[in-house]
Amino acid sequence: MLTRIKTKECFKNCTLAAGFFKLVRLALLAVFVSLPLLSCSAAGIESGEPSLGTDNPGEFRDNTPVVQQVEQPGILVAQSSSAVIDYSNYRNGYICAKTMVEGRFKVLVDAPDGAVYQFTIDQPGQYITIGLSRGNGHYIAAFWQNTTDNLYASMFVVQLDVEIENQMLPFLYPNQYVFFTPDDRAVRLSQEVTEGATSEIEAIEAIYLWCVMNLSYDYNKARTVQPGYLPDNNDTLDTLNGICFDYAVLCTSMMRAQRMPTRIEIGYIGDVYHAWLSIYTSEHGMIRKVIVFDPDTWVLLDPTMDSSSKTPLGLGPLFIKPEDYQPMFYY
Repeated sequence: MLTRIKTKECFKNCTLAAGFFKLVRLALLAVFVSLPLLSCSAAGIESGEPSLGTDNPGEFRDNTPVVQQVEQPGILVAQSSSAVIDYSNYRNGYICAKTMVEGRFKVLVDAPDGAVYQFTIDQPGQYITIGLSRGNGHYIAAFWQNTTDNLYASMFVVQLDVEIENQMLPFLYPNQYVFFTPDDRAVRLSQEVTEGATSEIEAIEAIYLWCVMNLSYDYNKARTVQPGYLPDNNDTLDTLNGICFDYAVLCTSMMRAQRMPTRIEIGYIGDVYHAWLSIYTSEHGMIRKVIVFDPDTWVLLDPTMDSSSKTPLGLGPLFIKPEDYQPMFYY
């Protein structure tokens, strides 16, 4: 069967939002002052385990990076002569896919809530990791091969009834969109910037504000970025520039390396296509004005907007409410 698979134009529109915040930056910088971090309670964690928090308020938090290792043991697979989906670890919240031949391929994943995800594979012999980011339920993963132009032919399908051991796991592992390894600079940086943090909230603040204060928006890249673009944390750290997607991926990679479940969210603010992140915390605290961390909730953070102001308070909380964000995809 042949079908035409559409690709979403990457994050060019986020330059509109960033440009607006650049215009008001100078007018508002003078009135911003940094708020102290409020005290917070904590939840238990054993170092190296994919869970939350530290039970040591007032003492230094263990900031040793932990990168959850993705594996493809080949216990449960669906395959053809040229491609394979390894779903052996679906209970950990991810599956893996690769091709063995040259060409352009896609894996389309139908999630339980009806969202349809596209993952492109154009390098043979290398697995990509696909997070099962919509939680428990019935997933359908289909392998497609490009035939000509934007036409793809169906290869094979695997259907999964997924029950994830821990709902946070898809947002702790690396995946194709949020890619990092134990040796990456972003992982080492996560340890450096969280040195001296006494709680999960302080570690979140340290990583988030490092990204906000050190990265600058790349307007030229926003105008020229191509469909299918995926950020590279090393490039972002080399240039200290990027678009919303780069900001969100770097910040998320550092948070996950510090054992804090964080998800990329891609969708719209009004008619602007944008990327931001949400982080889960079991603690109480405040890292920015009007952004409060309540227990057992996901809290939205937008480093692109806050970086435009270059202040710890940021402009996002003043101009954009969380209800203005309409996520379509989680990674």
